[in-house]
Amino acid sequence: MARVVYPILFASLLVAPVSTVQADDEGAEATEEASNTPAAAEEPATPEEPAAEEEEPDPTFGPKYPVRFAQRPLVLHAGMVRADGRLTVGGDFRPGTFSALDLGGAVSPIENLEVGLSTELTGAIPAPGGNSLITIVFSPEASYGDIPVYARYQFLETDAALLAVDFVMVLPTNTDFSMTAALPLRIIELFGFVTLDSRLGVRYLNGDSYAGSITNPSKNTAQFFFEGGSAINFTDNGFLEIGGGVALVNVGGGQGAKNVVEIPAYIGGGYTYEGKVLADIFAQFGWDPLMTAGGPTGVDTFNVKETWYITLGATVYTKELFGKKK
Repeated sequence: MARVVYPILFASLLVAPVSTVQADDEGAEATEEASNTPAAAEEPATPEEPAAEEEEPDPTFGPKYPVRFAQRPLVLHAGMVRADGRLTVGGDFRPGTFSALDLGGAVSPIENLEVGLSTELTGAIPAPGGNSLITIVFSPEASYGDIPVYARYQFLETDAALLAVDFVMVLPTNTDFSMTAALPLRIIELFGFVTLDSRLGVRYLNGDSYAGSITNPSKNTAQFFFEGGSAINFTDNGFLEIGGGVALVNVGGGQGAKNVVEIPAYIGGGYTYEGKVLADIFAQFGWDPLMTAGGPTGVDTFNVKETWYITLGATVYTKELFGKKK
């Protein structure tokens, strides 16, 4: 019995170390395989997208009145007051050239209505010098000018277009009494770039536009006109403007000066100052008219030496001084 037990014990002692070594080897191999196995690739962090920049709103004066010249409505906001002045020189290149200083103003008593004693209506082409509430004509002869009284009501307003109606009456000092009715239309910054203005109207004149050129002038005449122009803001404060038109004047006039066609034209520009008040400082150069067709004898088709003018002026706006928006 002992002979059988001893060999078995001896064999067990020999096998045990071998099994331990094999187990250790298998563990080492597993550890080595684990260490050699590449770690799962980490997904790169997605960079955060920058927040979209919000466009800055266009500047306004007071609650909502636009600073940009090309974005202005056809009338002042209710409660606003405007004062304007301009110096006009032109008419001839020699001593005795026409020169006048015009001072006027306007107010908006209620929403969409503007009334004034001035010629500085938004979107209209420049009126001849010598017309305003206070006008001093320096040359060729010292005198006072005519007084225009107007009312404009803006009856249509959308994001893109404005439409109004004008009534103007001129109280004469140097010229003739007249009444004008017109429809001004303004398209605001078409394609985000240019504002288009137009004005279609009719005028009654208690006199003859060419009375000084014919022997038998009429006492009552009519005019039909269309004006057009555009305004561009190249910055929020700097602006350019250009315009013109066509008019059939002296309808019913004296013999030799009936149904005359006149074509005015001008260019201009300016700068808008913004502070406690809003002020447009501007300059304009043009001809009134540039071309005359069907005029009386002695009036050239292109009489540019006698019809040119240069204007330097300023308009000053207050904030809403009364009304709901004050």
